[in-house]
Amino acid sequence: MLKYPFSREARQASSQLARDLKELVDLLNRPENHYIVDEAEKRVYSAITQSEIIYPDMRDEKMVLVYSAARLIVEEIGNSRLRALQAVAESKAVNRLLVDEDNQLLEDLCTESLGWKVESMGPKLERGGLPLALRTYEFRIRFENFLEVAPDFHADEWMLINRHVDRGWVLVRKSELVRLVSGKFHQIIMFGHLEIPKLPERLAEAVQRVETETKGKIRQFEPAKITGQTVSAFPPCMQKMYSDSVSGQVNLPHDARFALAAFLLKIGMAEDEVNKVFGHSPDSDNRQITYQVDHIASKRSTTSETQGYTPTGCRKLQTNSLCPVYLGLEYDPLCEYILNPLAFYSTRAWELSRDPPITNHSWYAKSKEKKQSF
Repeated sequence: MLKYPFSREARQASSQLARDLKELVDLLNRPENHYIVDEAEKRVYSAITQSEIIYPDMRDEKMVLVYSAARLIVEEIGNSRLRALQAVAESKAVNRLLVDEDNQLLEDLCTESLGWKVESMGPKLERGGLPLALRTYEFRIRFENFLEVAPDFHADEWMLINRHVDRGWVLVRKSELVRLVSGKFHQIIMFGHLEIPKLPERLAEAVQRVETETKGKIRQFEPAKITGQTVSAFPPCMQKMYSDSVSGQVNLPHDARFALAAFLLKIGMAEDEVNKVFGHSPDSDNRQITYQVDHIASKRSTTSETQGYTPTGCRKLQTNSLCPVYLGLEYDPLCEYILNPLAFYSTRAWELSRDPPITNHSWYAKSKEKKQSF
C-alpha cells in the first residue's frame, strides 16, 4: 500500500516522518536526505516528458516522501500545465500498477483510503448464478462514489444511465474500478492546494532546475480575446449559440452551454471571457456560471495540450438539435468535411488569416474527404 501516495498507509508513514510541510522542508534540506529531492526531481521530469513514473523501493522508509517532495516542487513553481502533467503521469502510474494487484487490496484501497463503499461480487465461480451479462463484473460501488469520478470520463459507458445499477450499487469490472481510483487520484492532485513555506537552498535549487526545464518544454498560452474575426471563424452551430447567449434574450439549454463553453475554452479563450458570454442570459447566476466554466476549464487542462475536454462533436450536436445546418436553417460547405466544430474553426480561421482572405471554398472538394451530407 505504501507505494500508492493517496493510501492511508502512505499518508500515515509520511506524517510520522514529517507532520506538516514545514517539517518536510526541514527534513529534505538535511544533507543525508538530499537523495529524496533527487528522486522527486526525476519524478517531476517524468511528468514533463510524459514518461513512465518509476516508483521507488519502499524498503527505505523515507522514500514514501518522494511523492510529497515532487508535489512541493510543482506547487512552488505554480505552473498549471505542469500540475496537469503531474496529475496525468501520477494517475497513469497508479492505473498501471493497480491492474496487477489482487482484488482484496484494490477493495481495501477504495474503502479505507478513499472512503468509498465498494464490495466484491464474489469469486468467478460464485458469480455463475448471475445473469450472463453480469458475470464479468467483479465489484459493485455506490452510485454516489461512482459519480465522484465517472463524469470526468466522456465515453458513453461511463454515463450512469448506461450502467447496471441495483438499489444504488453500480456494477463495475476490475479495470473500471482501477480507472475510477486513478481518476480520483488525478482529482486530488488537480484540486489540492498546498501552502508552501519558504524553501531552503537545496529545495530552491531543485525548483529552479525544474522551472527552467518546464519553460523549455511546456508552451505557455496567452488567452485569446473574442473579436469579430474570431467569431466569423466559428461554425454555424457555435455562432448561433454564441449570438443567442450574448443577446440576453435566450436561455441556452444545458447541452448548448456545455458545448459552447468547451469550444471557447479549447480555442484559447480565458475563463473570465467565457463567463461574460453566459452572463447575458436571462437566468444567469454569476456564481453558478463561474463554477461551471471553471469545472470545464479544469478538465480541459488536466492532460496535454492536444487532449482534454474535446468539445461536443457534430453527431451529438445533431442528435440534440443544436446543429442549424442539420436542421436546414443554415448552410456552410465546410460542414460537410468536418465532424467536430474545432476542425471547422481551425480551417476557417486559416482561410481568414490569408492575405487576401480565402472566400472561394471550392478547394474543399479537391483537398478534403467528405465526412457528412445534409
